[in-house]
Amino acid sequence: MIASVHAELLLICRRLSTWGLLALALTMGVLFNYVFPYVTYLDAAAGKRNPTDLARLLPAALVTTTVTTFPFYIGTFALILGVLLLGSEYGWGTLKTVLMQQPNRLRLLAARLIALAAVLVVYTLAIFAAMAVSSAAVALHEGANLSWPDAFDIVRALAAGGLILSVWGMLGVLLGVLWRGTALAIGLGILYGLVIEGLVSGFASSIDLLRALAHAFLRTNGYSLVASLGGRAGSVGGPGAFSGPFVGTWPALGVLLAYLVIFGAAAALLLQRRDIG
Repeated sequence: MIASVHAELLLICRRLSTWGLLALALTMGVLFNYVFPYVTYLDAAAGKRNPTDLARLLPAALVTTTVTTFPFYIGTFALILGVLLLGSEYGWGTLKTVLMQQPNRLRLLAARLIALAAVLVVYTLAIFAAMAVSSAAVALHEGANLSWPDAFDIVRALAAGGLILSVWGMLGVLLGVLWRGTALAIGLGILYGLVIEGLVSGFASSIDLLRALAHAFLRTNGYSLVASLGGRAGSVGGPGAFSGPFVGTWPALGVLLAYLVIFGAAAALLLQRRDIG
């Protein structure tokens, strides 16, 4: 099993798409969380600048600023990475060759999921590191103190971010296996997160049935989890905008863990039972 995991790690690390997605995720995170807000702050007249807007960009607010990006923006990149993990093998027609060398399908899936988890840990750490550098740059430019959050808060934020990325990544794996390819799986995954969850959540405040449905969504539980860490979900703009409904911290954690298991079990069942072609 160790040899299989090592082989899958080499495979996923040598793919240009793995690091291309990380580069895009880092760029988007820094732009939307630090560059654009800081430029907006500087463009305001000196007497009209809101100190709260600057405080959100300083190192002390690193956790609250960073964790908000995981439930949708960064989660989308994890979904794409998950789709590519197996969906690309269907598209290239190489899965049959792989299974000739490693006939145990569940063992193959387990090795790839471990490799995916390892890469998502790197994603999580890299995102926090990029945000930390950006916040430090803002603090140095403003002459502010480099006061960082407590280590315990950072560890909790890393764990929450890693869990959210894992759920989105596992959804991507399931879609890749379900549709035996990448294009349709990625399109449907983004459509689900952007349109279905976005529209239903938007109308949930006025329709009780939709509110109950929205409580089970990935973004609802993801934003609820980061809200317990101080994440400002309501301040997220663009396609990732979210203003509720929210659930409790422990229910959100339970739902995310349940989705992680359900998506993984469904992907394993499909891979084991269905023909490769």
